Amino acid sequence: MRLKIISKKSPKVEPIVNKIKETASSLGFTLDESEPDVILAVGGDGTLLKAVSYGKPIVTIKAGRRGFLMDGEPDEIGNILQRLAKGDYLVQEYPLLRATHSRGSVEVFNEVGILFDEPESILVSVNYSDVSFISEGDGVLISTPQGSTGWSMSITGVYLGVDALEVTLVSPILSPVKSLIIPRTQVRLVMEDKGYEQRARVVADGEIVDLIKTGEGLLIEPSPKRAVIYRFFKSDPVRGLLSWKR
Repeated sequence: MRLKIISKKSPKVEPIVNKIKETASSLGFTLDESEPDVILAVGGDGTLLKAVSYGKPIVTIKAGRRGFLMDGEPDEIGNILQRLAKGDYLVQEYPLLRATHSRGSVEVFNEVGILFDEPESILVSVNYSDVSFISEGDGVLISTPQGSTGWSMSITGVYLGVDALEVTLVSPILSPVKSLIIPRTQVRLVMEDKGYEQRARVVADGEIVDLIKTGEGLLIEPSPKRAVIYRFFKSDPVRGLLSWKR
């Protein structure tokens, strides 16, 4: 089996990566940067996002300050790799979104949306099924269930524990509503006209993927692809959220 290691660059992580390489070699694994069968993500949630982009099954090793979806501890590396070799693990799949914008499209693990570029409010229309409304504020995010443990939760305090989408209104003006839970469906976001031209950022999983102008937007829809994580221990994001400390 061919492995690729993706890790957070830090002195704390380096000895963990070295241990993985040594153990993997002793068990007959091959390290392959170009055509891996499995990705080993060593770090926190940011490292996991990088691993998802490869479209391969992922094994997670927690080595970051936050890692709600990382189930492997560094002292379990030997156990994890032995079980990986035997096929002794659970397969957990996570839904992705596909966001299409003016520069192309991107697969999204956590969240995607339109956020202000200048320090002023923007108007964003949200359109799905037979529903359409406009939110004025700092922008709008669309989150997956796993994405609701991150950026959206810091805004709304809501954890989405069902197979649905969360529409998060970022700093809405004169609105008591901060978020909506909707079915997994196609959503179109458009930056509406305030009487003069504005710019906004299209942000996907924390990365700016496009800059748009008034009248432009993006189409968000469920992706046929899924992120696959091999689980060796129980992963409980709710417990992680409730017990997390700085």
